[in-house]
Amino acid sequence: MTRKRLRGRSYRSDKTGKAREKSLGSGLDDIGFRPLASRIVVQRGRNAEGPLKHPSPSGAFYDSSSGRIVVEFDNGSTFTVPARSLEGLVDASENDIAEVEVLGETGLHWESLRLDLEIRLLMRGIFGTPSFMAEVATRATELHNNKQTADFAAWARPVAEFLSYNIPYKHEIGWEHYHVSAYEVGCEALVALGQAHGTVGGAKPRRFPERPSSPPRWDDTSTTVLYVATQTNQLQYRPFDSRVQSSKANHREDMALANIAAAHGAGTAYATFNVYLVLEALGLVQAGRWSKAAETVLWRDNPVEWHLDFASDARFIRAAFDAAAAVPDDIRSQIDAIVASVDEETWLKQTPNVENAGRPGLPPDAETVPPGPPNGLRSMPEDSKRYHLDVLFSRRWRLSSGWLSADEAKSALEIHHDALAISMRKAVMGWLYPSRPFLTL
Repeated sequence: MTRKRLRGRSYRSDKTGKAREKSLGSGLDDIGFRPLASRIVVQRGRNAEGPLKHPSPSGAFYDSSSGRIVVEFDNGSTFTVPARSLEGLVDASENDIAEVEVLGETGLHWESLRLDLEIRLLMRGIFGTPSFMAEVATRATELHNNKQTADFAAWARPVAEFLSYNIPYKHEIGWEHYHVSAYEVGCEALVALGQAHGTVGGAKPRRFPERPSSPPRWDDTSTTVLYVATQTNQLQYRPFDSRVQSSKANHREDMALANIAAAHGAGTAYATFNVYLVLEALGLVQAGRWSKAAETVLWRDNPVEWHLDFASDARFIRAAFDAAAAVPDDIRSQIDAIVASVDEETWLKQTPNVENAGRPGLPPDAETVPPGPPNGLRSMPEDSKRYHLDVLFSRRWRLSSGWLSADEAKSALEIHHDALAISMRKAVMGWLYPSRPFLTL
């Protein structure tokens, strides 16, 4: 099943280059992950080795109204950082946080908490140890997912309206997906939102929509909106190095200026008015830029324009280790069944004359058969296994939650060609079946 996009855009279901070659094991080695320990050690980049030159701090205080630590420098400039994003302050009391003071010319100090932090690291966005950073980011996404699911009424209506108007519709039949990935998951979302009944080719509107007893996951719903918005060309990702060539190009619809600013590793994008409102309702866009919660949702769509390398991110590598180390019994049995399913030899027995089929002048029952199966035939069972594993991961695994239980999976949408789930499948299968490298392709 292929994912189609309009205006000649083709969906990429696989990463290339370094991200494609990196296995879970090598990724763990790259960041110094110790399987028997409980922490990740991330090697600092070359730019992080040297000292960051910043003006001498003249003071620091806690702004309780914004929840930020404010550092003042002697040249009149300031630097602010969210207090509860810092390791050691997440669960601290307001009084303890307010005791911040400058330590020399390089650090901040909290006496009652016995905590010291370097200003230069905070200015680089390093708020704690790598394991803390990975845990907080994943926990923040899960908390946001839970909050948004609880606030179902806030985004359900705009999402349902957007999907209903942007999926092909026939009056007597209902919504039709035409086997296009974006429309397939869009129809599934309408059913999960209580707006429709599922049909073989799509979804049919309910006469009286109902609030579902178990709303669809917020992250899955958000991914669905991204899929449909890009499919209909109402959301256009901009390359990081894009430049507007002329004022004339500004008036072309496909060169509309970006109205979503880059943030949290995501690039700029243009969204139509209606799509922008839905993204705001979902909490993916805040104050004209991508929100923190949008970061890992965008990993799932994986815009080719941004060249994201999330498979090298410490959060992904930590999640891959956890997923491989603690596969639930029911899911492991499904994985084993898929891997042990039809193999090359069985496929050949089922199709004994396929090697000679279509060869001019050679009858199908001819005894002359080339030694070994052709590459195309050999790849068929391998492709089938990868496909079924991808389906399993898209149903039962999420970055913020890990493996979903059977009950939790009832609220999940099956996101076809989920780049994040596919990358996790590659990492986990490389760990579980190192002797079968084709499972990591």
